[in-house]
Amino acid sequence: MAGGGAGELSPTLVAAPVADARGALLEVGGRESTSVAAAIEGLASEPAFQVMASASLAARPQWAGLVDDLFERPLLKNAKAGLRNALMSTLTGDTLYRNVFFSFADAVILWHYGHTQERTGSARLDATYDALQRLLVGADAFLETAPPTAEPDVEYFHRLRRVRLTRDNAYPMLRRAGRLLGAVEAEITQERLHAVRGSMLTSYVTFSAQVIAMARALRAERDAIDRSDVLSGLRAITTLLATPPAALAG
Repeated sequence: MAGGGAGELSPTLVAAPVADARGALLEVGGRESTSVAAAIEGLASEPAFQVMASASLAARPQWAGLVDDLFERPLLKNAKAGLRNALMSTLTGDTLYRNVFFSFADAVILWHYGHTQERTGSARLDATYDALQRLLVGADAFLETAPPTAEPDVEYFHRLRRVRLTRDNAYPMLRRAGRLLGAVEAEITQERLHAVRGSMLTSYVTFSAQVIAMARALRAERDAIDRSDVLSGLRAITTLLATPPAALAG
């Protein structure tokens, strides 16, 4: 649906829900969010994203396969130890829940499946883990970022879970980007979206952008995400979804 040059929104007619959601995002994000809106709409023409949208309607094991080994690796083990569940996070005032971070991991697993349709083998887990690490430390520069030499430890996740979401209208912009993605996805699947939750894929992508934004703010030693963090997170995850795993190899 995105046409013309990079970052340009298509002048052609689009479905009303997509147009409405685009307008809602631009209302909060302004001109600087135009390229992100175009990238989100452009996913509709990506065959791999079409596979992801269809696959995410099925039960997770049907596209994820066996991923126990992935969740035993240091990054995800430390995330499990350093983050709390939703109830405890709410009680303690944490802003990053364990299930949100694991949705980030699921989004990257689904990305790999969308491009390869692979459900077995250690190479896919290696590629998924590599992408997770790059996104966490590189945000929208992940393609030019090497995986870190030192894994984030438990204390890193203790700090990450305290990064706030309430500054600079950042979180509303993230939510509206999710609404646009959901509208684009619905055009592919023809499934009715839940009014609050959206779809599984939309949740995965929105949570991924949130995690990447929070990690970016933490690297800059800020206590809250801002709009630039959200835009970076959205650019990062939409770029990943359109990028074949082979582009990250080597």
